[in-house]
Amino acid sequence: MKAKTRFITALICLITSFGFAQVKQQQINPTYLSIADGLASPDVKEVLQDSYGLLWIGTSNGLQKYDGYRFETFKHVPNNPYSLLTNGIWGLAEDANQDIWVATDEGVSKYDRKKNEFINYAFVELFDLPPDVGRVFTVFIDSQQRIWAATQAMELVKYNPETDSWGFAEYDIPNITDPDHNGFSIAITEDAQGGIWFGSTLYGLMHMSKDEKTFKPVKADNLEGFDFVNPNNHISSIYSDTNNILWLTTRKGIYKFNPKTNNLKTLVDYSDSETRLYDRLNKILPDQQGNIWITNNFKGILKFDGITDNYQEITIAGKLKMNGAMWDITMSHLIVDRSGIFWFGSLESGLLKYDPINKPFSYFSHIEEDPLSISPNGVFGILASTVKPGTMYVGSRGEGLNIFDPKKRSFEKVAFDVVDDYFGGSVRSIAEDPDGTLWLGTWGDGLIELDKNYREINRYKYEADNTNTLSNTQVRVIRADGRGKLWVGTNNGVNIFDPATGNFQRLMSKFTLAYPQNLVKEFDTLSRSDQSMGLIDKVKDSEDRSQAIEINEEDTYFIMSVGEGDSRSMADYGWIENAQNDTIWKFNNFEESYYAGGAAKNRIVMAPITLQPGSYTLRFKADNSHAYDAWNEDPPDQTSLYGLSLIKPLNDKQSASFEQRIAENKKGIVMGGNNISDIEIGTKYIWVSANGQGLNRIDPETNEVTYYDFDPKKENSLSSTSISDILEDSKGIIWLATSEGINKLDPDTGIFTQFTEIDGLPTNLTEVILEGDNGEMWIGTQNGISQMVTNESLGKVTFINYNTTDGLGGDIFIPLGAARSTDGTFYFGGDHGLTSFKSITANNTPPDLLISNVLISNKSVLDMGSESPLTTSLLNTDVLNLSHQQNNLSFEFSALHFANPEKNQYAHKLIGYDEDWIYDNRNFASYTNLYPGEYQFAIRASNAYGIWNEEGKILNIIIAAPWWQRWWAYALYAVVVLLGFIMVNRFMRAKIKRKEQERSREKELAHAKEIAKAYNKLKNTQSQLIQSEKMASLGELTAGIAHEIQNPLNFVNNFSEVSNELIDEMNEELDKGDLEEAKAISLDIKQNLEKIYHHGKRADNIVKGMLQHSRSSSGTKEPTDINALADEYLRLAYHGLRAKDKSFNAELVTDFDEHIGKVNIIPQDMGRVILNLITNAFYAVNEKKQKDNNFKPIVAVSTKKTGDHLEIKVTDNGDGIPDKVKEKIFQPFFTTKPTGQGTGLGLSMSYDIIKAHDGEIHVESENHIGTTFWITLPV
Repeated sequence: MKAKTRFITALICLITSFGFAQVKQQQINPTYLSIADGLASPDVKEVLQDSYGLLWIGTSNGLQKYDGYRFETFKHVPNNPYSLLTNGIWGLAEDANQDIWVATDEGVSKYDRKKNEFINYAFVELFDLPPDVGRVFTVFIDSQQRIWAATQAMELVKYNPETDSWGFAEYDIPNITDPDHNGFSIAITEDAQGGIWFGSTLYGLMHMSKDEKTFKPVKADNLEGFDFVNPNNHISSIYSDTNNILWLTTRKGIYKFNPKTNNLKTLVDYSDSETRLYDRLNKILPDQQGNIWITNNFKGILKFDGITDNYQEITIAGKLKMNGAMWDITMSHLIVDRSGIFWFGSLESGLLKYDPINKPFSYFSHIEEDPLSISPNGVFGILASTVKPGTMYVGSRGEGLNIFDPKKRSFEKVAFDVVDDYFGGSVRSIAEDPDGTLWLGTWGDGLIELDKNYREINRYKYEADNTNTLSNTQVRVIRADGRGKLWVGTNNGVNIFDPATGNFQRLMSKFTLAYPQNLVKEFDTLSRSDQSMGLIDKVKDSEDRSQAIEINEEDTYFIMSVGEGDSRSMADYGWIENAQNDTIWKFNNFEESYYAGGAAKNRIVMAPITLQPGSYTLRFKADNSHAYDAWNEDPPDQTSLYGLSLIKPLNDKQSASFEQRIAENKKGIVMGGNNISDIEIGTKYIWVSANGQGLNRIDPETNEVTYYDFDPKKENSLSSTSISDILEDSKGIIWLATSEGINKLDPDTGIFTQFTEIDGLPTNLTEVILEGDNGEMWIGTQNGISQMVTNESLGKVTFINYNTTDGLGGDIFIPLGAARSTDGTFYFGGDHGLTSFKSITANNTPPDLLISNVLISNKSVLDMGSESPLTTSLLNTDVLNLSHQQNNLSFEFSALHFANPEKNQYAHKLIGYDEDWIYDNRNFASYTNLYPGEYQFAIRASNAYGIWNEEGKILNIIIAAPWWQRWWAYALYAVVVLLGFIMVNRFMRAKIKRKEQERSREKELAHAKEIAKAYNKLKNTQSQLIQSEKMASLGELTAGIAHEIQNPLNFVNNFSEVSNELIDEMNEELDKGDLEEAKAISLDIKQNLEKIYHHGKRADNIVKGMLQHSRSSSGTKEPTDINALADEYLRLAYHGLRAKDKSFNAELVTDFDEHIGKVNIIPQDMGRVILNLITNAFYAVNEKKQKDNNFKPIVAVSTKKTGDHLEIKVTDNGDGIPDKVKEKIFQPFFTTKPTGQGTGLGLSMSYDIIKAHDGEIHVESENHIGTTFWITLPV
């Protein structure tokens, strides 16, 4: 109460003191950044947003850079000339080179981004000032990039970039030739015409037009006696608006000055306010809507509308005014960043951030002392009334029904009698009829019907003996199908309720579908009758029982087995084996089983089976829990049947009856689960989800059910069988909230699309879904509310996530606990209560993007010194050139949007490595072992409202190849490979050549051997031919030799015979004693013996010549009478030819040169030549003789010595040799004689013999005239 009185009193005083304008109040609730968040000091005097979007914060404990996530601090480091000049910061400015100029307690520091170091200008030293007066309040950079500093002791100074020095600003003061500068200045600005304005404590308001070089004082003409030189009127801040009107603050007020009229208008007067130490720390700034904001230190914040002089006083939640209309927070500075966020500097409360976009959320929680607040224990169910537009029905957990009136923002409670409700009176689900009737689904008391006045009319519950009642009293969901029926989902299946009859149709599921009881009982009876073929019953824990049976005839039998199992497996089951121990039937498939009563795991199966004659064994096996007489849950209806039974029908009629009754049970709607979590009445299908049991699609026209399940082996399936909510959107698409994210199902294609935390959801535990006006989806999760938006330009779904920091009131929302009212308001319920919102105004400014750091093997490039690959500031770096060893890279990046930085979303992609964008919402990325090459590291990001910077930012990365992978290395490799190839080629060719040579040599050797063999053969043949030739020539000589030798032999014989007679006569004379006569006779005998010797010698010579001709040549030359040799062979050849042909006659003509003497030749060889030529001559003339009997053959042989040569000629007068034949006559084996009459070697051998004697052999021939062969030999 005292606080309220104090506030009203202060407000009255404030209104009274601000009599010059209309005063309203607007409260803001900013976020505080303090030392705990990383701020260097709670004393913040300046904030700057640079051209990259980073915030620079000047504090009394250093300079800081802030990207929304972390602070980087710059401080003075003793003995480091490149550190900050001093830690006390007053002002900041950025130049065209993106360097930051810092006003400090001792002068100005310039932060060089490229070098990551400071250049300092200590004003005490530069201007020879007394200690402790070098403070600079403001650094200002105008549109011409001139740098000005408003100082503590020299007023305004200007930086000269050409000399890197500072000098006084030039003044033009009337009547003062040498103006003083020993004052201080804080405020400076530039107008739209480029004119510079600043406040001087010595001369008041100063102005320099764009084209001038000096400042001149400007005075207000309309306020007499008012002077800015007065200490109370010293200008503390100045701003030129779009109309060129100057806004000014002083210790005593806020003013507007019109430079055209020199008219000064007082907007706020502080004349009665107490003067304080920091009341000069003011700031004037426009916002994006054109409003003018003024921070006025102790006097708080004022917001002028920019058109009129009306303003609002901006109050800060939790901050109060003190005496003297001053606030207990001292504002020092103000900026509005590019996204419209306000940043306030304070002297003791740190940095304040204010987002002018209103928080859209309202939440309602239980307040113990407020009876109109929502019931405790959270929201359990919710429905938007269509009968009473705007009214919301909210179900509670234990406190009945709440009726919410959004206009009054109050809750009316409606209770009902609690009988069996688990929570003591809960409303889990709600439905409304057009007449206002309400249907409440409770958690134990069934379905309750209320009239439009909320009075209970009927209550519908489960009755065990009545199948037309609810299947379970725990009702989770109620949906009207538009046909007058209600679909009621319970913990034990779906019920279709007809309000007109009050009856429920229970839809069976795989868990509740059962055989008719009369069928089961009938089978039980037959199992214990003569129709039984075998029975295993009352099976107990851990029993493994069997029974052998015999089948005598082929027939259809019926088998029934009762056991235990669930959708995963059967625990107790039976089977049948044949004589070979093969299983021919087995009860192990839950999907084919039916509900046996009691607990859901009690299962029964009945089926026909055809058996052939033979031996069989019935088997049944139970585990160690839940069996006969040891049930751990409710037992089956027929406990004695726990086991396996086989019966034989009495006849075909009974068999057909059994089959028909079993088959009929499968008709109708059979769903995949019974623990119903939601029902959605769609335009074509009805969709039902069962908790942990997937999704059912029911076609109401055919009752056909399609099941959707989770299958990890399939690409297209549910992501989870735990579905908490189903929604059919306006396009007929089905949306499912599951425990593994959101599933989107296209009913026409059956294709599922999943969205999870990877895509931006705050958690995969999604609970409820609503559709927005623009197709966006709103999702209640166990970690807040998420807005799902499709970004068409990115081709991607993104999520905007909200939690308690955004005003939700709680983060955990419940299944089915959401609705949208007729006016479009969204309601989401959770354990905290009820959260509502109608629309969310987004901040549409996309974030600025920057890559703030690159780490190489976990070492920042900013800290690598001379080893850093940076050649300029990383923020200005487009290409980063790295060595091949610098291939382990990490990137840090920021989305500079400060509305809610923690919710900014990120995507990155290393082009050249990643195939797709990676939307992992992390502002860092790492890559290892990158191959040399060119890459592009690209980033995208959105602000907290899902507004993406789609242009993104790219840093080019070039990882150089190691020297052994450079182009010149590859060229060298190519040369080496080429040389190697050439060498290898040469080597291989040489090797191949050697092998070829070896093979050739081998072939040559083999060939040589063959040649040698052939040669030897030829040689033998040649020898044989030569011998044959010799023998032929010898044959030619034989007759002549015989003729020649006959004469001496005749003489020998005759003289021998005469000598014999003479010896007889001599003996007679000796006997007579006539010695004289005997001696005379002996002389005759002696003469005869001489004759015999002479002719025997002649025969001997003939034989020797024949032998010499026939034997091989010795190769030794010897002196030979060439004339005798020629004459002898001439006669031998002639007589030899005549011996063969007695009719042959020829004239033999010799002309031997007697002066030749003996010639050094090989007589055997030369004899063969002469004989061959003579023989050929005789052959030629004989051939001609055969043609012409009148022809007279002549063969002439002559010798002649001419100089140092001997010439032998053989001439005949035969037909001659044709020219075409003449060229070939010396070739081996060439002959013109008929086959068998010549070898063709005569002249060839003759040619070789003559050449061996260094001679020549020639032929001259003329047709029909004759032929001459002549031999020339050296003498």
